[in-house]
Amino acid sequence: MKKCYAVIAGILMWQIHALAQTPSAAPGKPAAQQRPGGTGRPDMPQIGRLYGKLLDAGNGKPIPYASVALLRQRDSSVVTGMLTKPNGEFNLENLPFGPFIIRINFMGYTGLQKKVMITPQATEQDLGNIKMQANVKTLQGVEVTGQKSAFTMGIDKKVFNVDRNLTSVGGTATDVLKNVPSVNVDLDGNVTVRNAAPNIFVDGKPSTLTLDQIPADAIESVELVTNPSARYDAEGMSGILNIVLKKNRKAGFNGSVNAGIGTGNKYNGGGNINIRQGKFNVFANYNINANQSWGDGTTSRTNFSNKGADTNYLLQNSNSNSKPLFQFGRFGADYAIDNRNTISLSQNIVAGNFKNNEDLISTFADRNHIITGISDRLNNNEFSFRNYTTALGFKHTYAKPNKEWSADLNFNKSNNDRNGEYVTQARNPLGQPLGQSLFQTNNSAGKTTFITIQTDYVNPVGKNGKLEAGAKVTLRDYSSAYNVFDKDTLTGHMLPNAQLSTSYKYNEEIYAGYANFSSTIGNFGYQAGLRVEQYVYAGENQGTKYKPTKAVPGFFPSVYLSQKFKHDQELQLNYSRRVNRPNFFQLIPYRDYTDPQNQREGNPNLKPEFTNSLEFSYAKNWKNSNLIGSIYFRNTNNMISTISTPIGADTLLTQFINANRSNSYGAEITMKNQVLKGWDVTSNVNLYQTDMQVNTGDQHFTNSGFSWLAKINSETKLPANFTVQVSATYQAPAIALPSSGGGGGRGGGGGGFMMIPTSSQGTIKGFSTVDLAIRKDFLKSKAASVTLSLSDVFNTRQYELNQLTPAFAQDYIRKRESRILKLNFSYRFGKFDASLFKKKRSQGNDMQMGDQMQSF
Repeated sequence: MKKCYAVIAGILMWQIHALAQTPSAAPGKPAAQQRPGGTGRPDMPQIGRLYGKLLDAGNGKPIPYASVALLRQRDSSVVTGMLTKPNGEFNLENLPFGPFIIRINFMGYTGLQKKVMITPQATEQDLGNIKMQANVKTLQGVEVTGQKSAFTMGIDKKVFNVDRNLTSVGGTATDVLKNVPSVNVDLDGNVTVRNAAPNIFVDGKPSTLTLDQIPADAIESVELVTNPSARYDAEGMSGILNIVLKKNRKAGFNGSVNAGIGTGNKYNGGGNINIRQGKFNVFANYNINANQSWGDGTTSRTNFSNKGADTNYLLQNSNSNSKPLFQFGRFGADYAIDNRNTISLSQNIVAGNFKNNEDLISTFADRNHIITGISDRLNNNEFSFRNYTTALGFKHTYAKPNKEWSADLNFNKSNNDRNGEYVTQARNPLGQPLGQSLFQTNNSAGKTTFITIQTDYVNPVGKNGKLEAGAKVTLRDYSSAYNVFDKDTLTGHMLPNAQLSTSYKYNEEIYAGYANFSSTIGNFGYQAGLRVEQYVYAGENQGTKYKPTKAVPGFFPSVYLSQKFKHDQELQLNYSRRVNRPNFFQLIPYRDYTDPQNQREGNPNLKPEFTNSLEFSYAKNWKNSNLIGSIYFRNTNNMISTISTPIGADTLLTQFINANRSNSYGAEITMKNQVLKGWDVTSNVNLYQTDMQVNTGDQHFTNSGFSWLAKINSETKLPANFTVQVSATYQAPAIALPSSGGGGGRGGGGGGFMMIPTSSQGTIKGFSTVDLAIRKDFLKSKAASVTLSLSDVFNTRQYELNQLTPAFAQDYIRKRESRILKLNFSYRFGKFDASLFKKKRSQGNDMQMGDQMQSF
């Protein structure tokens, strides 16, 4: 680990030195505008679109059959063109990137022309209602932006483009997030951003899917918003992670197929296809993933009692394996009613089946370290789920640029089933069986209905202002029945265990509305917003009802201030208030006996935690590099945490509590450099201090500490179409902060592994990991590629928790399979043809179009 730390530190210092040597942009000219723009080269993707409507300036009536042509700016050669429809609309599709001139002519009117720019960030542009009159009506220009890269950094958002990340090919969303700056993912797939849990969205909406249920090959990009505005949900202590799924809009048809194999019986495959023709855009996506894995863990605990008189020891060893099979399907269509109205419908179907096995051996010893007994517990279970999500959306754009209204309905329904059996054998100190083994079975069934209804409105105000407003309703209903049966050693019959069996259900409702206003005064920008959320919760456990939160509105303001300077520099100061509400599994008072020596129980009296976040940022762009640095402070009241208490002689009970407060503050810097042509390096360092205070009953303690996280991603293009990517992460030791449960980790699929005892007591040991991948592109236009990747090259990724309290001392080590070699193949196909499936126009229509084009 010391070697890895030295390598990371060396690269960071070298990169800072390289950044200092990078020449600045020309004075008064943004660096983005000095980059080479698109030129409409044949090898560039042709996915651009320009559309609008032609009107008579005098009477406002449509102008039919006017000539609209797109010319290359460099030589005025014609790219494409058309005649306006009877209602005056025109629509130019299948356009390459680059600078162009749009020219409009019609007999009796003064011709119009204006420069436009099509870029990867602005592929579709509504030119609005264009009025032809004696005076020239200019069309809005488009700012030149850079070419798509692995990371796009803004002052308020970082976008990670997944197709550029080679080390996650053939994996899941968990593997993708491990490479995103500022993000840390533990062994259970729980996600933290700046040492706190974010809110995770899929396509901008909450989802019941866990990260391991989303294939990496189905993800287009990941958006990280560290301090969201009032437009976003208030849930999440450290912001929002939005996973954007692939949805192509290229003209014609295109798609890809992929397949992969990995060490330890790991397989993946899938494909996607997109067809766009006229008013319709149809897409479909399917992926299958079977990643068998193993895990092991060790717990060593000393239980103190009566000043050492009754001290005893516990040693636990766990060996487990899991055989999951995921299937992910998605299909849908967009229908353009006209140029400004589009309706979208999509359906996701996700299925999973798991087989988990664990052997947990517990060894008990007295204060003299003499073994007093052994317990051998075998756990075998099967788990399956089905998840269905239907999304319906409508979007209307106005003739006024950037004015739009949208409405979305998201309906999710899922169900799960689990069947398991436990066989526990008590043994004497010599390992010999004592009596008959105890046989226990369980089965459970759960179902969820999750509905969101949302509408958003955006309207530019004045020259630089923008008003945003919207409303959202979230409805969730969950129910589950869990039944446990014990085998009678005399009769052999399976008898119900009322103490361990339970049934519960809950429903929650969130009603929200927001308003945002933003504007600029010269180089100074500001945005102020307010979000109001009404949260209603009701839960029931075996007939007992729980309602721990009052149905009162919550107010969540946000303020952003920014100042731009010369040489493409910007400062920003922002503030937001957020909330993290306890989930039902933290609230339910049911006790989990999966591991008899490490039990867990919910707390129906938990309160929501509220966080105030303040962030000050600086951004600077050079020609081939950019930098963003932030100083942040986060104060959380009623922080949801856990505390472990000894019960009996050798058992710990972990319960959820509300800590008094937690303060976290730190500094983060992210740099992206093009060191040499074809070699890009992105570095991220986050240094933070966390202070926590707990006062509950007779428990009074504080836990504080300094830690840091560093990530480096290096991508190098080599001759013969080879690309090499190296990613390294180092997490320094940190105080233990339990996951809020919202990390979206392994969910029901992790049932075969010994539970990690997260607690507000103790310290997590640091760890490092390095991932390596190489890709070879071949065939025409690099349509095919082969990727060879090796994760956790030095096999150093593991979880280690050290706890010391007056009642017990515990060291916990957990390791999951992490060094995996994968080989993946992908092939991309398609034809970018805007007239696909259309009948050819008659020769007369072609001649008419030709005559009109000649008028230019």
